[in-house]
Amino acid sequence: MKNELETVTHQRVNNLTFLLVDIAYRRPHLHFDVEVSFLLEGRGIIRTQDTEFEINRGGGIIFNSCQTHEFVSIEPMKLLILQFSSTLLDDVYPQLGKMIFESKPFSFTASPEVLRFVLQAAMSYFETSLNSPLRVYGYASLVLDELLKLCNHAVLSGTQQNKLMDLQERISRITSYIHEHYTQKISLDDLAARENFSRTYFSHFFKANFGITFKEYLDNLRCEKARSLLASTNDSLLSICYACGFSDIRTLNNAFSKCYGISPKLFRKQQGQTELSLQASSNQNFDNQDFIDNQKLYDEVESYRYLQRLFKSKFSQNPFELTD
Repeated sequence: MKNELETVTHQRVNNLTFLLVDIAYRRPHLHFDVEVSFLLEGRGIIRTQDTEFEINRGGGIIFNSCQTHEFVSIEPMKLLILQFSSTLLDDVYPQLGKMIFESKPFSFTASPEVLRFVLQAAMSYFETSLNSPLRVYGYASLVLDELLKLCNHAVLSGTQQNKLMDLQERISRITSYIHEHYTQKISLDDLAARENFSRTYFSHFFKANFGITFKEYLDNLRCEKARSLLASTNDSLLSICYACGFSDIRTLNNAFSKCYGISPKLFRKQQGQTELSLQASSNQNFDNQDFIDNQKLYDEVESYRYLQRLFKSKFSQNPFELTD
């Protein structure tokens, strides 16, 4: 079971990751990295905290560290996602680690250089034979330089930075505790006491930072586990109910139906073990996914080929030729 606090793994280049992904739905999640999402195809809804935006092809959006965000497609969305640590450029541009961005859609088609640089950075990242972290960092730096012109941002004071670090540590503690104990009986009061908050204050804190209530988060997590067990085992509903932390089958049925729009029994009957096993297999690439999310992550070869075609359709020069 994976965290809704998404742990970003920088496998190819330190402190920086690119992903090419088709998304029909990605449930609310957050991570410590800053994320820039570029919508290359389609149209959808982005929800972050208590705000909702429609985003169209040619649009992008920045999510700050520990900022909850959710994707819902209106038309199938293909996103190029850049995730980076706020410490990425500490040695040359330490101000980046102190910045907070306005999370509001921007048009990267209005600035062709942004598209050029982000495609060149991503192709350099995915081109295994090239293996040039310097080129990736170079183009990524140019992307960030252009984004600073496109997107409103502010520089945090020392006090504000300390508050952000405290928030990150608190969110890490909360999510770790929930994911370690969700199969047991845990309550809002338990977590509030652990954080030395009143029940009311903690309830507001959780909703403000996770985008959903504590009960919704816990039920969704348990339902994800139930869906996984329904897909991969022949365990009885009662066994699955207890294994996921539900008190009884009725509670499981209500939560599962609310989460997926179908009862656990009907879900298992309609899907069939073979189809679900294939789906589970196809999701094994997703280091930070569970069965709930409806998306496809492209591998390095697929990503490079798609981005190269897109680059050639937009720009005539060699994709690895530096721009003057």
